[in-house]
Amino acid sequence: MDFKKSLNERQLEAVTTAYPFVRVVAGAGSGKTRVLTYRIAYLIGEMNIAPWRILAITFTNKVANEMRERVIKLVPDVGGNLKILTFHSFCARFLREEISVLGYPSNFTIFDEDDQEKLMKTIAVDHGLRRGDEIVRLTLDFLGRQKMEGRYPEDIDKEELKFFQRNKECLDFWVEYEARMKKMLALDFDDLLIKAVNILRDFPDIRTKWQKRFDHILIDEFQDTNDIQAHLLHLLMREDTCLYVVGDPDQTIYTWRGANQGIILDTSYSYFDKKYKIIPNHENQMETIILNRNYRSTKTILDAANALISHNRMRVEKELFTENELGSAVTQHQARTIDDEASWVVEQLTRLEREERDFSYSQVAVLFRAAYLTLPLEKALTRRRIPYVIYGGIRFYQRAEIKDVLAYWRIINNPKDEVSFMRIINIPRRNLGDQSLNILKNNARQNEYSVFEYLKYNDPENWGLRPSTKRNITQLLETIDKYQHKLMENAEAYSELLREYIADVGYFDFLKKPGEGTDRLENINALIDDVRSYLKDNPTSNFEEYLQNVTLLSAQDDMDESNRLLLMTVHTAKGLEFPYIFVFGLNEGVFPSNRTLEESAYLGEEEERRLCYVAFTRAKKELYLSCNNDYSFVLSARNRPSRFFMEAGLAFRTPKSYKSSLFGDVPLFTDAKTINQDRAPVVLVDQPIKVETWKVGDQVRHDTFGKGVVKELIGDTIITVEFVTEGRKKLMGNHPAIHKAGGGDSNG
Repeated sequence: MDFKKSLNERQLEAVTTAYPFVRVVAGAGSGKTRVLTYRIAYLIGEMNIAPWRILAITFTNKVANEMRERVIKLVPDVGGNLKILTFHSFCARFLREEISVLGYPSNFTIFDEDDQEKLMKTIAVDHGLRRGDEIVRLTLDFLGRQKMEGRYPEDIDKEELKFFQRNKECLDFWVEYEARMKKMLALDFDDLLIKAVNILRDFPDIRTKWQKRFDHILIDEFQDTNDIQAHLLHLLMREDTCLYVVGDPDQTIYTWRGANQGIILDTSYSYFDKKYKIIPNHENQMETIILNRNYRSTKTILDAANALISHNRMRVEKELFTENELGSAVTQHQARTIDDEASWVVEQLTRLEREERDFSYSQVAVLFRAAYLTLPLEKALTRRRIPYVIYGGIRFYQRAEIKDVLAYWRIINNPKDEVSFMRIINIPRRNLGDQSLNILKNNARQNEYSVFEYLKYNDPENWGLRPSTKRNITQLLETIDKYQHKLMENAEAYSELLREYIADVGYFDFLKKPGEGTDRLENINALIDDVRSYLKDNPTSNFEEYLQNVTLLSAQDDMDESNRLLLMTVHTAKGLEFPYIFVFGLNEGVFPSNRTLEESAYLGEEEERRLCYVAFTRAKKELYLSCNNDYSFVLSARNRPSRFFMEAGLAFRTPKSYKSSLFGDVPLFTDAKTINQDRAPVVLVDQPIKVETWKVGDQVRHDTFGKGVVKELIGDTIITVEFVTEGRKKLMGNHPAIHKAGGGDSNG
């Protein structure tokens, strides 16, 4: 085999090195998988290492299968002897052979996440709770965090539990979960790693046996290795075992799932030496090889990516280069609103379809940091009948929390909508069991009512419910009735009334509970933004028409299964590549994420920057970046461009401002400065919207609420007014019932 013809100089060096401990820092698109497969082929074909003496570990079964197929093409007749596995599949094989020392048979069952959840729901029911009780998710999250650190219930210090009052309950449920798993002879995914480590650690004879099996261990995506996986590797190594790791510290984006970037940054072998103190004096046998020639992207794209990632300090210094063409300039755009930004993306797509030969939507991925950003994109794509799929996710209107909120809204509009009412009657939990629900449904049918109507028009004493449940349901009915009347009055901003309604029924508090996830709150805020945007664009429409519009949008089918645009989070895009990449919603607070910055400060900023670097380097041919200047209810602030524009050398050229009727001078960046400016297209944003002029302190006269004063300006459509007799109300700034009364803030 002529390796020189198949590899560049650095790749050849990495494949043929004689060092026993090798760290290959492989930049994006530099041929990482190629180097790993050729290294295995080199060991077998040139170094005469028996294939069964080699263990290669990667992070997905898909990549493992791909590597195996490539090696077989290079070195035929080795197929059945190759061990290219994921960490979990290796541990499963190990345990099938060795787990009897822990009292399990070799035919133990492996539970996936769905199996775990079903078991935990069964435990909840056996404790007299509903299957959907929050303790199910809380406990699964709790045990997942603990097992990520290699701990079981007996390892938990009870002092740790006092910081969250339900931790003790989670621990009790976890103890029962482990007991039932043991009784069923079942292991979950975390158990595979932990029990393999424990056996190797506690049984020297078994450890020695397995250490003798492998002379070479190779690890792919080493930047994603966690401490348990690193411990496993340490336990499999003899003093003369060769360790070969490949990864890119600049693409470490899973620290929130336990990945320890320090392992690859500290150099793979010295990390083991420092942490486990096992094989001293091997510093001179360690080599680092950097692969920085990119085969994927144009020079322009790499210039932006290199400039961006250079702002990180925790990295192995390298700069990607390519011999590919210069390519088109990176295109950036700042829109006035998020809907305008989505429309701009669609315009670029239709232009590409018109101008590019053999173009298909499957060549394009639109990447975003937060899942709630799909809503404006989905609407714009649906209007233009562009087929799309959310890769690895759920369409916006199909998400559970969105369906919940829409159900709450629909029952206001249609009391006979039994499906919607039954969806929300016990969300948040109102202590209504399945038996009670069945009684209510039967009683309602006998009286030819919907359940909602039956409850509304019958004496609570006839409901047949417990006193606490009756109180909860009565409160729900009163809240629904209250907001039905408010919406009928049409005096306040729909979006704000709907937000207050969802808050009053306790849904926001429900989502704020540990284990429910901040993403779901962001999705609800995005939905309320959508109401505001819809009614602003359709001022004569009503709430019923909005619900109808949502239903029609959510019912759209894809036109062509084989030619679909891909929408995905940046995390999902890791390891993929596309000719055309759009990064949508590149706004400060969104990307980088405020949540990440608040949780981890500088370390969080570096991870967000690595994530953006991953997004940029998915692009092969053209890269499009967009942001908007809209008001965001998710952030409770007006959007501004992400710091990553400037850091990538893509700062907007000349900051200007416009007179906003609500916000005074608002910075607006009019055209784009890109790398290779002589090739850069000039991208202009739309003119600011013209609305009725309001400012804080203006006196107001309202046809229903009387006199008041403007106290707050929200976005470019909503004003908060303090009325003399009615208190604070949030209103559409252009509502026909509102009039300027003249003068300043006379009411203080």
